[in-house]
Parts: sequence; C-alpha cells; structure tokens
Amino acid sequence: MPSVRLLRLVAPLLVLVIAACAGPQPREAASEPQAGRAVTTLLARADSRAQAGEWEQAAALLERALRIEPRNPWLWHHLATVRLRQGRYAQAASLANKSSSLAPDNATLQEKNRRLVEEARQAAQRG
Repeated sequence: MPSVRLLRLVAPLLVLVIAACAGPQPREAASEPQAGRAVTTLLARADSRAQAGEWEQAAALLERALRIEPRNPWLWHHLATVRLRQGRYAQAASLANKSSSLAPDNATLQEKNRRLVEEARQAAQRG
C-alpha cells in the first residue's frame, strides 16, 4: 500500500522534528562549561602565567576573562586559586564562595571551592 510506505518514510523524520522542537535535553553539570574562544585563550594564558609564578599577570588575565563571562563559575574558581597563592586569603575565600553560588548543582566545583575556602582559612590562621 502506498500510504503505509509513505508513513514508513515520513515517521522517522517526524520523530526527529518533534525531538528538535522539544529543546535541549538536561544534562549533568559539566566539570567545566563550554567557554568562548576569547575566554579559553585568556584562561590558557593565565594558566601559563600562574605556572611561571607570575600571579598578578595571571589574575589580570582572569579578570579580563570575567569581564567577558561574568557568570562562569570556573573563572571565579581559578581567580580564587590565584589569590590564595598570592596570600590574599580573605579574597580567595570570597571568590570561591562566588564561584559556588554560580554553580549550585556542580558537586565537583562545590567540593573544590569548599577545599579552597578551608585552605584559605587555615593559611590565614597560621599568619
């Protein structure tokens, strides 16, 4: 029958169209979000500066990235890490808390930030 044959051809397409109209499917929180190209470049440069011990330059690059993507919780976490290495413990804890507030469902990042805040607290107590 021609109508059954037509239905067999059209049915898979119809399923794809309906699935596409449903919108994006929820997914687990990624360990790091998809960042734009400029932010990815700035983050790589900041990491390079941090590895060289050039903390102020690393912080400046991360701050530039945050001007582009201010709601990126991983950028806040990276800046918190830099501030911790600089001995700016109160600021490091504050930045880690900001990072956590932007990613309440990301257990990995929450744990990293919790550890960073604890490390900052202990370092501040030691003097």
